[in-house]
Amino acid sequence: MGPLQYKRGWFWAITIANAAACALLIALIYLILSVLAAFAAGVEEWPFFVLFGLFAAGIALSVISWPLTRAAPTRSKRWIGYGVNGSALSIYLLFFVGIAIIWLQTTRRLFLVPAGFQGDLYVVHDSNPTRKQPNGFGRTTYLFPKDGVLETPDPAPTAFSDEYRYVYPDGHSLKLNDAGPGTLQDTPENRTSTTEVVTYFGRSLQPNGPSDCYVEEISIGTRAFLLSKRPVSQPPEVTHPGICH
Repeated sequence: MGPLQYKRGWFWAITIANAAACALLIALIYLILSVLAAFAAGVEEWPFFVLFGLFAAGIALSVISWPLTRAAPTRSKRWIGYGVNGSALSIYLLFFVGIAIIWLQTTRRLFLVPAGFQGDLYVVHDSNPTRKQPNGFGRTTYLFPKDGVLETPDPAPTAFSDEYRYVYPDGHSLKLNDAGPGTLQDTPENRTSTTEVVTYFGRSLQPNGPSDCYVEEISIGTRAFLLSKRPVSQPPEVTHPGICH
């Protein structure tokens, strides 16, 4: 009687824990999507670590639950076990497939910026792209000119992972960190931060017509500089032929 009760206790503990992990996973995904939908500049890293931790724990619980469910003494308990743990496993697999699709469709870009540049960078995408969006494992490298306006025939990405680097005349480069999630807070610490240069994704300017361009604006500089600079209402005129008509 003792071993059977012990197995039943594990069956219910694993099933309830799996259901809780699945519910927390769904709630966290909804929370992250809600933050991104609110046009936040970014999301802190810890929710993603929790997300993948719940995913790994859920997969482990689903695997462990299977022999316990098969050994359940009654049909009703087996149906509960298969229903709860099987549904949770399906959600975990859908999550994995979704992440894989997003990862494969993500555009990875490396932007090289002239060392010492501070101000607004503009990535201007052709209104009629002549190239397909480069996706895959490698990064596409772009070099900003000194005026900070980069024109490219590549279409605007729907999902992207960007890296910015200062490039020096001797060829070596320095990676620039992001200012952090959310808005750049006007604090005494940020007002006196005059050494570390960071990047801050400002906005995307949607095209107004079929011949207009899609423009990405990225601010770069020390936190003190970014807080003190006056916002620019419109990007600079782009007069190069074949880009914005």
